[in-house]
Amino acid sequence: MTIKIYLRSVFVYKTTHLAMFDTNRYGAVDNLTTYVSSGDTVIWKPDRCSGISSITKISSKHGIRNIFKTDPKKRFYCEEFILQIPLGLKEGEEEEYTIEYITKKGEKVIIDPIIKIDPPPTKG
Repeated sequence: MTIKIYLRSVFVYKTTHLAMFDTNRYGAVDNLTTYVSSGDTVIWKPDRCSGISSITKISSKHGIRNIFKTDPKKRFYCEEFILQIPLGLKEGEEEEYTIEYITKKGEKVIIDPIIKIDPPPTKG
């Protein structure tokens, strides 16, 4: 399955933050946990009217490499990053990672969300 994470730079209380929402229908500002399964493909992509000039880097925050066996790669000729989740990962494994981007105003922003191997929690 392919999970897309859409990114939008937002300004809240005089500070720049990153609004994120994924195709699992979850969203958050600065601290999204994205639920994936072994073998999934994850794509990070600026939302329309995102306020993002460029995504400069997406990488494992601590280098633990539970899920990010390699860092996501920038797709040729577009502003997307892609990661293939390895097969054989166990439920409950998670990893904090870093998204670095440049806003349309030239500000560098660094955010540290989480990616987790688990089915999404049931809503209700």
